[in-house]
Amino acid sequence: MTESSELPCAASPVVRGRRAGRSDVDLVRAVRNDSRAAAEELVARHWDGAYRIAFAILGDRHCAEDVTQEVMVSMLAKLGRFDSRREFGPWLHRIVSNRALDWARSRARREALPRSVAPSASESGGDPDLTEALAALPPDQRTVVVLRHIGGYGTNEIARMLGLRRGTVGSRLRRGLDQLRNELEDER
Repeated sequence: MTESSELPCAASPVVRGRRAGRSDVDLVRAVRNDSRAAAEELVARHWDGAYRIAFAILGDRHCAEDVTQEVMVSMLAKLGRFDSRREFGPWLHRIVSNRALDWARSRARREALPRSVAPSASESGGDPDLTEALAALPPDQRTVVVLRHIGGYGTNEIARMLGLRRGTVGSRLRRGLDQLRNELEDER
């Protein structure tokens, strides 16, 4: 993982693309044949994007690191279930967002999501008001907003990733963006 916790834009090659070299499908095939080097390359290739999704949903870098690490271990164990006719990135991001959402819901049951966990501007590399406003969203809305505006996924892709109807994704996205706008207007 890189030193920076900066949230990427949707066009970032770390989030949506792949680095030069073997394709994800080739790496998955090699991992299925017990190649440790391919497993390391697959994890290295997708760590930053997975971390950024987890961080944006959770608003806490330590929790995001834990979730990302847990997802990477789980991903390697579940590669047998991956359908190589599909894109690897959305499959992995679905696992990351679901695990982060589960973690956020679990934490919300134990305690209200404290705004103090939101990173400072220097930690996130972004607008601290936006980071705090994201942390204030309910986890289901936060997940959809993050996947759309940080992950760069469309409504149909998000619906497939989360197992939701397109209309549900749209309404969560709209409510989340409305709340973000209200939070940000109140801050300024």
